[in-house]
Amino acid sequence: MCTSRQYREVDSLSAMKNAKLEFIGRHGGSSIDEKLKASCERTVRLADFVSNLKLDYALSFSSPECARVAFGLGVKHMCVNDSPHSDKVNRLTIPLSEILFTPWIIPFSAWRNYGIINSRIIRYKALDPAVWIKRRHAKKIKKQEFGLNPKKQTITLRLEESKASYLLSHDKSYSSQIIDSLILNFGDCEIFILGRYEDQIEMIKRAYGAKVKVADDVLNGLDLLSVTDLFIGMGGTMTCESALLGIPTIAAFQGPDLYTEKYLINKGLLFKARNAEQIVKLARELMVDNEIKKCLGAKAEKIVSEMEDPVKFIADNLEENASKAL
Repeated sequence: MCTSRQYREVDSLSAMKNAKLEFIGRHGGSSIDEKLKASCERTVRLADFVSNLKLDYALSFSSPECARVAFGLGVKHMCVNDSPHSDKVNRLTIPLSEILFTPWIIPFSAWRNYGIINSRIIRYKALDPAVWIKRRHAKKIKKQEFGLNPKKQTITLRLEESKASYLLSHDKSYSSQIIDSLILNFGDCEIFILGRYEDQIEMIKRAYGAKVKVADDVLNGLDLLSVTDLFIGMGGTMTCESALLGIPTIAAFQGPDLYTEKYLINKGLLFKARNAEQIVKLARELMVDNEIKKCLGAKAEKIVSEMEDPVKFIADNLEENASKAL
């Protein structure tokens, strides 16, 4: 049984993938008051929903509501998490978790402050986007499907998760600085903006008009990346996804250095920028030669092929735990 809170991208992607979700509760937005109220409301509704189901296990990607309800009902909570930097969420979930599943590149020490001992941390040899990259179906996608000019190079910018608790205090003008610099320096390219929230998307449209293309709908990330010549990611997951697909990728995350970033940079699949000037410099270097993309593609394919399937790994471990309980 799968549940989710209502959230623009989850709503659309679950419909796109025919995923059967029970939507319980909502995203609280950027206000800490609303985040708290939405979380409390969802906890109550989730408790009502599952209280009579006699569950043995609950599995979540660090959902505070799922962890709290499971704890309250005496159900074992299993947590999947690749984001030790998400401090507030981790403090509300990991101490209540029986097991933490996490990528092998994240050291045990990264989780130490969250009240879990090493023996309860199980690591899989994969990064999370390997889940859907390994399951993709090869098909030819054309730029025109996204309203893009096939004769021009495409720079895709994934905006930051500005309403996440770990970014509330960061520079709100950073995305505008990046877009301004891209427009100024890459006028011969298509600049495609992939937003996260309705108000974020509308703000970009009002500010830039026809100077950029903005995705109105939630899109299939793998399809979009297949027609992208350069990807700039202000978050974590899609940046990792792009790098593992061999797309020339620049990480522009405002938060702390991520373990996934460090790994991908070390493997030569990702390039890090701290400001708009560095992004422009790296973009020029990465877009000048088609051989770069071929080299990155071959390297990425090999690395992904050596990763295990996290879904199978987690499922096998859950079954093993269940058999021990019997």
